[in-house]
Amino acid sequence: MNPMNKPKWILLSLILLFLQPVMAAESGIISKSDQAEMKNLVSVNAWLEGADKSAKATQSTKHSNTASDEETSDQKAALAQKEAVYAVSEQIVMVIEVSTPRWLTGGTRIDSIEIPDVIVKQRNPLATNYTQRRDGQTWSIQRWEITLYPQASGQFHIPPTRVTAQVSAPNGQNVQANLTTPPLAFKASLPSGFLSGDKGWVAASALTASEQWQVSREQGELKVGDSITRSVTLTGTDTLSVLLPPLLTSNRDSETNHKPSDSYHRYPKPNTLDDSQSRGNYQSSRTEEVVYVLQKGGELHFPDLKLQWWNTKTQQLETLVVEGRRFTVKHTMGSWLSLYGPILLTVLVLLAVGYILVRMMLRYYRTRPTPQWLVFSRALKAKSWATARVLVYRKLRGETQQLELHQYQASSSWQSLSQRLQQATLSRAGFIRVWLKLKRVTTKGYALPKALPALETINNKNEP
Repeated sequence: MNPMNKPKWILLSLILLFLQPVMAAESGIISKSDQAEMKNLVSVNAWLEGADKSAKATQSTKHSNTASDEETSDQKAALAQKEAVYAVSEQIVMVIEVSTPRWLTGGTRIDSIEIPDVIVKQRNPLATNYTQRRDGQTWSIQRWEITLYPQASGQFHIPPTRVTAQVSAPNGQNVQANLTTPPLAFKASLPSGFLSGDKGWVAASALTASEQWQVSREQGELKVGDSITRSVTLTGTDTLSVLLPPLLTSNRDSETNHKPSDSYHRYPKPNTLDDSQSRGNYQSSRTEEVVYVLQKGGELHFPDLKLQWWNTKTQQLETLVVEGRRFTVKHTMGSWLSLYGPILLTVLVLLAVGYILVRMMLRYYRTRPTPQWLVFSRALKAKSWATARVLVYRKLRGETQQLELHQYQASSSWQSLSQRLQQATLSRAGFIRVWLKLKRVTTKGYALPKALPALETINNKNEP
C-alpha cells in the first residue's frame, strides 16, 4: 500500500465506525445483545375455532422477535395434542394473535397458507385491536382470522405460517419481528351417513332461503308464449357462497329438485355470489334466477325445492324447503293444435279406416249369404225363437256333424239347456250360451269332414 494513502484509509475507517450505529438505528437492525434483551418483546399465538366460536383445539406458542426455521419444543408439543374433528365444508377459523407489551408501529403481514383439499380465505382483511392486562402490564393485541373449509374427509396439517410485525423497542427504535405460528392439525369427516357427494349439501350455522315470482302478464290469465321468472336466494352463515349448492340451475335432476319439462323452455341467468363479514359474522349468499317461457296450456306445477344441510351449531341434519307454485296457462290455437294435433289426426285416421271397412263389408255381403251369427242375432232381437232354434241346429250340424243337441255333451248343464230349447222355454241369454258352446269337433288339430256338405249351400236369405 502506498504510504501516502494510509492516512486516507484510517480516516475513512473512523467515519464508517462513527456512522454504523446511526445506520443501524435507521434500518431497524439491532445487535445480538439487544435481541436477547427483547426476546419476549412480541409473541404470536394460534388456535382453531369452529362455527360456534368456541375453541375446539388450542395450540399456541410464544416466539421472540428473532426468526427461526427450526421447530421449538412447544411446536412439537402442539403436534402431539389431540386434533379437533370438524364436518366436511364446515367453517374453521384459524385465529392468529400477535401481542406486545409495547405497541405495533407498522402493518402486520401474514404469508399465504396452502393446504390440499382445503379452501383457505382471509375474509376479514382487517385485524381486531384491543388491550389486555397481563401481570400488571398492558399488552397491545391484534387478532387475525383466517377461515378454512375442508372439502374432503381426512387428516389435515396447517404448516407453520410466517408472520411479520413491527413494534416499538424501549430504545425508541422500530423493530421488525419475524415470527411463525405453531403447526396445527385437525380432522374432517362426513357428519351424517345420509350425506354424500352425489347430492348437494352444505354445512353452516344458519341457512335460510327466499324466493320471488314474476310473470310477464300482469292482468288476466297466462297464455302460451308468456314467461315466468323464478328467483331463489340461499343465505348461509359461516360458509362460502361457492359452497352453497345450486337449486334451480342444477344439471343433476333428482326426485326433489326441479325437473325439466316440455311445458316450458328454461333460460337460466348467471348466478350472483356474495360473501361479506360484519363484526366477526360471516355471511354468504347465492342468488339463482331462471326464466320459463311457456310452451303448453293447462296446469303447470313448479315443485318444491329441498336441500339437506348440516347445522354446525346444533350438530343435526336439517332439510330446507322452498315452496313451489301452480299456474294455469291458457291455450292459443297454435298451441292447442300442437298439443292435441297428433291425437286428433289418429282419431280421424281410425274413423276413416272404420268407414272403409264397413263399406267393404256391406259390399261383400250384397252378393254373399249373410253370416249365421248376424242372422242369429237378428232373430234374437226380433224374438223369433223358432228361427233361432233352426239356426242352432244348423250350426250343430255344420260344426259337429250331429243332429241332436243332447248328444253334443253329456254334462247336466248342457242337457238342461238342450231340453229347455226343445220345449221353447229358453231365454235369450240361454240361446246365446248354447250358440257359444257349439264348436267344431276336431281330432288332433284337424277338423272332421262334414257329413252333409250340401247343407252349406242353403241360401240364408230365403229363411223366414
